[in-house]
Amino acid sequence: MIDVLVVDDEKHVRNLLSKMISNAFECTPREAQNAEDALKISEKEKFDLITTDIKLEGIDGIEFIRRLRLRGIFTPVLIISAYATPDDIASACRFAPIDYLSKPFTQDELKKKIKGLLEYRKGSFERYLREAEGFIHSNVPGDLDKAEQIVRIMFSIMPSSPTPHYLMGEILEKRGNEELAELHRKAAKALDVNERGYNRGDEIETD
Repeated sequence: MIDVLVVDDEKHVRNLLSKMISNAFECTPREAQNAEDALKISEKEKFDLITTDIKLEGIDGIEFIRRLRLRGIFTPVLIISAYATPDDIASACRFAPIDYLSKPFTQDELKKKIKGLLEYRKGSFERYLREAEGFIHSNVPGDLDKAEQIVRIMFSIMPSSPTPHYLMGEILEKRGNEELAELHRKAAKALDVNERGYNRGDEIETD
């Protein structure tokens, strides 16, 4: 089960995309008719993936993605458009993880693109985990700040994972804030039903 936000200013396109994604991943996508609504929704709800067109009423798709990243939302974005130019794609790729699917397309093509982005997200999360652990266990001044920045990105990539909470607990404990560290440890255990700890990694279902 994945959480998806579908952004398109044409209702029939949103409905079609939602149906295709629902059939492929057994989920119920959330929909937004423009970038302004999508930004508001994204600040309140967490998604595994966002789809958007380039041409939207008001804020266009590229600017929408840029504003997501400025808000610290690093959710993978799949651009689905019949009008994207090479310059559009190049501009969007600065705000990775990004992929592009040209209209028209099949359900299998859509599923493949989504699975690719989810797998990329998992790989990114694991890389961030290794980097954060290195900074946490370093004695170099400023490395705890670097670790915290990485952990905040990890929260955005996988909001339901206990791992960032475990890491943040370690960071806060090193800073002497035991009270807040304990809150993060409790949050981690609430999310981690098996209390397996973060060393075993996290799994994402993409089937």
